[in-house]
Amino acid sequence: MRIVIAGAGIGGLTAALALARTGHDVIVLERASAVSPLGAGLQISANARRVLVDLGLGDEFASVATEPSRIVVRRWQDDAVLGESPLTGVHDALFGHAYASVARNDLARVLVDAASRMKNVDLRFGAGVDNVTVEGPHVTVLSSGAIIDTDAVVGADGIHSVVRAVVNGKDSPRFSGWAAYRAQVPRERVDHLPAETTNRVGPGAHVVSYFIGRDRSHLNLVFIAPESEWTGESWTEQTSLESLRVAFDGWSGQLQQLIDAVEEPVYKWALYDREPLATWCNGSVALLGDAAHPMLPFMAQGACQAIEDAAVLARCLAGPPMNPGETARALKQYEATRMERATKIQSISYFNRVVFHYPDGDEQRARDEMFGSDTWSRATDWVYDHDPLTVPLVSGRTELA
Repeated sequence: MRIVIAGAGIGGLTAALALARTGHDVIVLERASAVSPLGAGLQISANARRVLVDLGLGDEFASVATEPSRIVVRRWQDDAVLGESPLTGVHDALFGHAYASVARNDLARVLVDAASRMKNVDLRFGAGVDNVTVEGPHVTVLSSGAIIDTDAVVGADGIHSVVRAVVNGKDSPRFSGWAAYRAQVPRERVDHLPAETTNRVGPGAHVVSYFIGRDRSHLNLVFIAPESEWTGESWTEQTSLESLRVAFDGWSGQLQQLIDAVEEPVYKWALYDREPLATWCNGSVALLGDAAHPMLPFMAQGACQAIEDAAVLARCLAGPPMNPGETARALKQYEATRMERATKIQSISYFNRVVFHYPDGDEQRARDEMFGSDTWSRATDWVYDHDPLTVPLVSGRTELA
C-alpha cells in the first residue's frame, strides 16, 4: 500500500520506519525545511525504547541518550528530597530496557537517518499537508500544490494537526493556564551534578531537569509556571533570562545557581492539550501522537505514546495488500487497541497539573508524604511494563465488520 504520513516528528518518523519495514511505500510530508534545532528534551521509558530497539536503532539511540540513575522529587524552597525512584539496575530489570533522556532533535536525527536508508520511504521536508480529501474509498492529499493519491493517510502532524479536521472537524486546542520556560546549561558548568532526573515541586509551579545530548552535553531545564493567557501568535517564543529569574524568585539556592548558569536563548512554550476524542479514524485516515491525544507533559509520556501508536499501527496494517474497506477496519483496530491506554495517560497528565502545584498546606503535605512512599515509586509500573509489540490487538467497531 501507499501511505502518506503528515508530520516528521517522533511519532511520524517511527511510524514511517515501522510501516516501511512491513513492505508499505511511505511518503512523509513535513512542513519544516529540516529537523528543528530546538532541542527540547524527552524522557524515553522502556515501553517506547523497546520499539526503537526492535526497529534496529538500539545502538544509535544509546549513543545520544543519557540513562539517569534515579528520578528524585525535591521541595521547591530548600531542595529537600521528598521521594525517589531508583532507575539504574531497576527499570531495565523490571521492564527490559533502561530509562533514558534525550534531546528531541537528536532522536529525530536518528530516525531521519534510518528513514533515509530505506528505499520505500520518501521523506519530503518543506512540503506539509495542506488538505486531505476523502471521497468514498478514495483519499487524496494536497501538498505544496501537488496532489497525491494514496491508500491511507496518517495524521502525525501534532496538536495543530491539519489532518485532525478530516477526522474530528475543526476545533481549537485548550490552553492549560501554564507555560514552560525551556533552557539548557552546558555540561562544563554543571559537571558536578549527578545524572538523574530531578523534579522540584512548588506552589503553582515546578521544574524538571535532566541531562541530554551526546556525552551529556547539556542539562535540560523545563520550568512550568502559571500563565493567565497566551497572546502571542506562536505557541513558542523566545523570552529573557530575567523573566525566568522573576518567575522562580525565592526557590532553592541550587536552582538559582542553575538559572545563573543557563546558556541563552530561553524559550517560552504555551502548554496546550485537547479533550479526548471520540474517534481517531475516518475511513482510510487516522491520527497518531499529539494529533490524536495531545497531553500536558506531566507524565513525560507524550513522545512515548506516539512511539507506541506507531508500533501498533504498523501491526494492524501488516499483511497482504488491503482494499479500502479492509484498511478502514485495520485503522479501527488500531484505534480500539490504543485509545483506552493513551486517553488514560492523557487524563492523568491533565490531573497532575493540579497535584504538582498544590500551595503549601494540608494537600501539599499529603502529596509529599505520598512521594515518599513505595506506592509512588511503583505507581507508573503499568505504564512502563506495556509492550506495544505484543499487546493483543482489539477488534474494531462492529459497524465495520
